Amino acid sequence: MSVVALVAFLAVTGLHAQSIDGVISGLKSGNTSQLSGSIGDNMQLTVADKSSTYNKAQAEKALKDFFQKNTVKGFDLKHKGSAPNGNYAIGTLQTSGGSYRVNIFMRKEKGGEVIKELRFQLIE
Repeated sequence: MSVVALVAFLAVTGLHAQSIDGVISGLKSGNTSQLSGSIGDNMQLTVADKSSTYNKAQAEKALKDFFQKNTVKGFDLKHKGSAPNGNYAIGTLQTSGGSYRVNIFMRKEKGGEVIKELRFQLIE
């Protein structure tokens, strides 16, 4: 496959993370741009007790807002596994606004994996 054809293919299919590891890396650094590459057409996002399904643009904005209010200090991966339709991970995100239990659920799609659901639950 030529470079031009490869670039065109990636542009059409979207630039999705190939695994959950890209999402974990984005969480560790609070990098919204890196996380955005793993968002499909829509995803469910839960922050504390507020949960909603967002399209890609809305999810990017909500994540950007979250990380602007909660500067990342660290992320500890507690468990990572796979299911028939994708992968999942659980960890603890330490931020300036407190610690959050994070649940990541990925879904397999043609271009790789995309985030199906991302939950941030404040640990009290």
